[in-house]
Amino acid sequence: MIDELSALRRIEEQFNTTSDNVEVGIGDDAAIVRITQGRLLLATTDSQVEGVHFIKSFISPATLARKSVAVSVSDIGAMGGVPRYILASVGFSGDEDEGYLSQMIAGFRESEKEFGVELIGGNLSTSDKVFLDITALGEIEPENVVKRTGACEGDLIYVSGTLGDSALGLTLLQQGVSRSEGKKLIERHMSPRPRLELGRQLALSGAVNSMIDISDGLLLDLGRITVDRGLGALISADKLPLSGGYKSIVSDCTEGFYELALSGGEDYELLFTAPEDNKDYVSEIASSAGTDITEIGIVTQGSTIEVVDSNGDEIKYNRLGFTHFNN
Repeated sequence: MIDELSALRRIEEQFNTTSDNVEVGIGDDAAIVRITQGRLLLATTDSQVEGVHFIKSFISPATLARKSVAVSVSDIGAMGGVPRYILASVGFSGDEDEGYLSQMIAGFRESEKEFGVELIGGNLSTSDKVFLDITALGEIEPENVVKRTGACEGDLIYVSGTLGDSALGLTLLQQGVSRSEGKKLIERHMSPRPRLELGRQLALSGAVNSMIDISDGLLLDLGRITVDRGLGALISADKLPLSGGYKSIVSDCTEGFYELALSGGEDYELLFTAPEDNKDYVSEIASSAGTDITEIGIVTQGSTIEVVDSNGDEIKYNRLGFTHFNN
């Protein structure tokens, strides 16, 4: 069992190195940070809850800590910002020991290096299940903010990376399937890669007019930048970027070939729109950022999302994506 007071001391010792912009870090009632002049503060929070977002027996404490940070800083990147600081509230069930805590601390330390952030505060508590609640703070120039709003009829719709891998990886874990082709899919679920560099470059370019990270599924998150704004979308299923592992395994795990790519969730890829005139520029930016992007459709009138096959026939879908309380 983890002792709270000794755990707090260990955390303070491990994360006591702060940058020049941190006036007060861990160890006081609140952290104090200096915000860069002429920039806006971005703040977001996200949770990883045992039994909802992860299966404890399938993920190490270090990987869990890293994933919890990754999904939070992904939101900063989806607005074109630069993540700077994180605060972590962690709940332990009482079954975890000091070794579990040590691994989790190691995961947070690695996250600091990978994402360029500093852990500057948080909270420890007891809980029925393990949870991590991460608040990420970032910054951005006012003129470079990319919101969910801004898409216009006729805009092209893009996604980065590949879709459905994380959801398929989770399905393999749940089904207890052991296949060599599934290793990369499971890794995509365990260790998402937020597209921070791509998001930043797209924002600085001014080439895109709306952007969101895909956390709850392509269709649901696409609805947030189209349907919620009185617009629609036409998606070509044959253009969806699918990995080799996805294509070789998905039919063994679910009836709908495109189902997990459309609504599986937890891809943490960027979904964005841009005027057709910016098509070549957008491709150049993605190449510069070292990230593959795919044009998958177009913004339309109306308030519906239509998915069609290569013949133009509509593909029916049963769900948009993941929503709490309805799954």
